[in-house]
Amino acid sequence: MRGLALRLAALVGVLFLAGTAAAAPAAAPAPDSQTINFSILSAEDQQSMSSYWQPLIDDLQAQTGLKVKAFYSSNYTTLIQAMAFNQTQVGWFSAEPAVEAIKRSDAEVFARTIDDAGHGTYNSVILVRKGSGLTLDKLLKCDHTLSFGLGDPTSTSGTLAPKVFLFGPRHIDPNTCFKQVRSASHQNNMLSVSSGLVDAATNNSVGLSYYRSGSPEVKAAVDQTQVIWTSPDLPEASILYRKDLPDGVKVKLKAFFTSYGTAAGPEGDRQRGILKHLKYSAFAPADNSYLGPIVQMQNYVAAQTPVSGRAPTMLERWDAYFGGLKSGKHWEAWVFLVLIGAVLVALFAPRDASNPVAATPGRRATNVLVWGGVLFLLLISFGPVEMWKASLIVTNSANTQRLTQSFLHPDFTLWQDYVAAMWLTVQIALWGTFLAILIAVPLGLLASHNVSPPWVQQPVRRLLDVLRAVPDLVVATLFLVAVGLGPFAGVIAIAINTGGVLAKLFSEAVESIDPQPVEGIKAVGGSRLHEVIWGVLPQVAPLWTSYALYRFESNARSATVLGLIGAGGIGQLLFDSLNAFKYGQTAVIVLVIVIAVSLIDLLSQTLRTRLL
Repeated sequence: MRGLALRLAALVGVLFLAGTAAAAPAAAPAPDSQTINFSILSAEDQQSMSSYWQPLIDDLQAQTGLKVKAFYSSNYTTLIQAMAFNQTQVGWFSAEPAVEAIKRSDAEVFARTIDDAGHGTYNSVILVRKGSGLTLDKLLKCDHTLSFGLGDPTSTSGTLAPKVFLFGPRHIDPNTCFKQVRSASHQNNMLSVSSGLVDAATNNSVGLSYYRSGSPEVKAAVDQTQVIWTSPDLPEASILYRKDLPDGVKVKLKAFFTSYGTAAGPEGDRQRGILKHLKYSAFAPADNSYLGPIVQMQNYVAAQTPVSGRAPTMLERWDAYFGGLKSGKHWEAWVFLVLIGAVLVALFAPRDASNPVAATPGRRATNVLVWGGVLFLLLISFGPVEMWKASLIVTNSANTQRLTQSFLHPDFTLWQDYVAAMWLTVQIALWGTFLAILIAVPLGLLASHNVSPPWVQQPVRRLLDVLRAVPDLVVATLFLVAVGLGPFAGVIAIAINTGGVLAKLFSEAVESIDPQPVEGIKAVGGSRLHEVIWGVLPQVAPLWTSYALYRFESNARSATVLGLIGAGGIGQLLFDSLNAFKYGQTAVIVLVIVIAVSLIDLLSQTLRTRLL
């Protein structure tokens, strides 16, 4: 068994480093100079946004001769990172994400949008459900009875503008003002308000215009909301491209956007119709100075936020480490040659003659076929899973180094909030696991073939398949609609999924018991219940306890993920810090999670030692 594991490890190492060595001379393949990936923020679903933008993209291709591919995402961070890694070269960004793209993605503004009323500005708004009676004064009472939806952490209208123009001047922190706060896309916020999932949420005037011309369901939903606050005017969206695009391509892009919809005659009318569908009337020339007001707003928020003065003590060491890796030459090839030799020896070296089974030609041929099959599957999977990008960890070390430097500047300003959120996450996992055990014990017994008849066992087995198959996030989302934001939805999601997993494990433990104690109880006239209580449970109790404690450890991590969708705990804080590029805060949150999981592991080991 040990030899098998060593051979497998060597084989995996060979494939990994072979792909790395093969790809090391080149980074991620850059698109052809005549191919442009155009990123678009999805204010609605991708299908709807495609119907708005594809006619303009078709015209862009026809007039410039460029091949243009659309890239849609509802997440600002995804779009910024895509441009930073040259996966997109042009993008339509709202104001604050555009500033971040300039900072992080080597981008620059070359055009801005003008809305269909001829304005170059838009407004942030706060929505409430129509007829709810919720006013701005009631919202700002901060009595911890209301739930509130912010936008993406890098959203101008969803997060920045409300902080600058509404909460900041009143010295209000939304996270301490409301009972629950979550971040979501503008459309999700609007739908949450219309359905009563949250009491109020941010949005913007452009989004409302889109919703009112969208699908009947979306239009009906927005009609169930009303605006209780409107911000001052904000800079409209802008079009950016990467600075390293060829000058000829830049000229073509500028000429297209700044002239689009300005021609006379039928062709101009057709273009203006496309712009009207997008809620625009034109694109005007612009540069980075157009976003100056957004930079001022960011500075205002930064001035209101305490900044940790902690400095990393390991930064220089990390700089030297990454620099050393980057200057190394062809080390992958040397490791590759050594490991390929090890694999050949492991697969084809003579076996111990004292083991007649292992030494037979048939067994040797089977081993070669098995390992050859594994090798083949790994090789054909190398490209689809982009294993060639492994070399970018070293060759593209500037990005890794920048991220590492951010993590080495931990921001402990809000550490008490993180600890409190982690404690809530542990409580969610504890209750979820407890309820899961209550589900798993009866279902595990009913799913065991040596306890239940087939007509009971098989349906229960299929039920367990359903409970295990539905992801925690899906279950939590369903319960968020039913019970609203908060940890209870997370508890139920964990209970259902873990209940299915534990029940299967419990049933397998029951099916592997020694039948003699059960037969003995049956021989003295014991009932089926007596057989289970005195013959089955004493044998499986130690294994059941071990499984339950292990799942509790796992659920502490699962509860963290559930926080991303508003189910409470530290997940929401982790999601917000990542999307806002606040990696110093992310480092502290991760540290809190690691410490908590380690303590849970130590507690679990202690309990297993004492109980088993």
